[in-house]
Amino acid sequence: MSFSFAVAALIEGRVDAAWGRWVRPWTLAAWMFLTIGIALGSWWAYYELGWGGFWFWDPVENASFMPWLIAAALLHSAIVVEKREALKSWTILLAILAFGFCLLGAFIVRSGVLTSVHAFANDPVRGQYILFILVFYLGGALTLFAARAGAMEAKGVFSTVSRESALILNNILLAVSSFVVFIGTIWPLVAELMFDRTLSVGPPFFDAAFTPFMVALAIILPLGSILAWKRGTLGRAAKPLGGWLILAVALAVLAYAVQSGNSALGPIGVALGVWVVGGAIGDLWMRSGRSGFADRLARMRRLPRADWGKATAHIGMGVTIFGIAAMLAWEREDIRVAAVGERWDVGQFSFQLDDVRQERGPNYLTTLAEISVWRDTREITTLTPEKRFYPVANMPTTEAAIANGVLRDLYVVIGDPQDGGGWAVRVYVKPFANWIWGGAILMALGGALSLSDRRLRVGAAAARKTPRGVPAE
Repeated sequence: MSFSFAVAALIEGRVDAAWGRWVRPWTLAAWMFLTIGIALGSWWAYYELGWGGFWFWDPVENASFMPWLIAAALLHSAIVVEKREALKSWTILLAILAFGFCLLGAFIVRSGVLTSVHAFANDPVRGQYILFILVFYLGGALTLFAARAGAMEAKGVFSTVSRESALILNNILLAVSSFVVFIGTIWPLVAELMFDRTLSVGPPFFDAAFTPFMVALAIILPLGSILAWKRGTLGRAAKPLGGWLILAVALAVLAYAVQSGNSALGPIGVALGVWVVGGAIGDLWMRSGRSGFADRLARMRRLPRADWGKATAHIGMGVTIFGIAAMLAWEREDIRVAAVGERWDVGQFSFQLDDVRQERGPNYLTTLAEISVWRDTREITTLTPEKRFYPVANMPTTEAAIANGVLRDLYVVIGDPQDGGGWAVRVYVKPFANWIWGGAILMALGGALSLSDRRLRVGAAAARKTPRGVPAE
């Protein structure tokens, strides 16, 4: 829908505030459902693949992540078009690219050009049709953009320090980070076609190239949300966030002091998470006015749902940032060959392999293990990981056993029997794992709250009141 609006605007040669208002709900709805889909895919990888991670920078993961980043940029850019009638050409381009990346994702998933555990229904003939559709729509829209972009005259004027400038920087960071993901995803295919070389671009590249953009985005997000339109002041915008900045730095120092090891990832994640969450809360608090505490709380409850939706989505982003950093920095991993009856320690917990037996399911054979988990002298749970084999499909699967918790997950996987006796066992203690998907839920909830705002619903204009003494038609 956003792509259609963009093409219509190029044909008409006109983009105005009404166009921005019409585009926002459709973009927000698409972004919200894409957020849910990516979170479910990450959750599936964590629970079903048995490798202990939630994101591997797989080509198909990236195929959904790239339009999510572009759609987030488009959503913020459309706000500038609606409020200030600026960034018109850029917003049109983002709408075209967001749809283009969606078509690219369909091509990657369906054609079989890239190998992925998520790819399905691989069919080169179908891939040719999808490639034709991609070239036709994206190429046609970009050609139309090249011919008509000059007609998109921007009217809004703003200073360097303003909300418009912050949103531009937000757009740049999101767009460039999406481009980085695109290069890392497509480069193995380009290298094979053009240089006859087989390359693999894995998590180390994406972690090193992508993370700095997200760190910068998290830093500017709270300030950008509070800056005034057209002309702002950094000092005035930072004043409501001073306490949250102090809290973020204090918690980062505390995390660095108590953690084992010298990794800065955990403390940085704590600081950024608290900063983003605090910025969203501070934005709501500032919008409530300058009266007493009780009055401000009452006014906060009466704020438009779009304001609450924006704050909820930003809080969700902060929670996810913290969850990812905390789990990657502080997780404990133990891989060993364990005999039945053997007990070993991982972090604050002890694990004991009590039994391993063969069983038959409805359509599979399984190796099922029983592993008891102890903390000090108290048994807290028993986990039953499985390694299944489906004879008809000739396919093995790993069924991890996970003890979920608000502050940590206990993650256990049983492997193959070893020649010298015993079984391969992998154990992970993953702190704050569920905060990752909790943050994604909050982001999607923020989108839903914004969509429920009467001002964003198409055709929701207030009913015209009939003047007294004038008969209604």
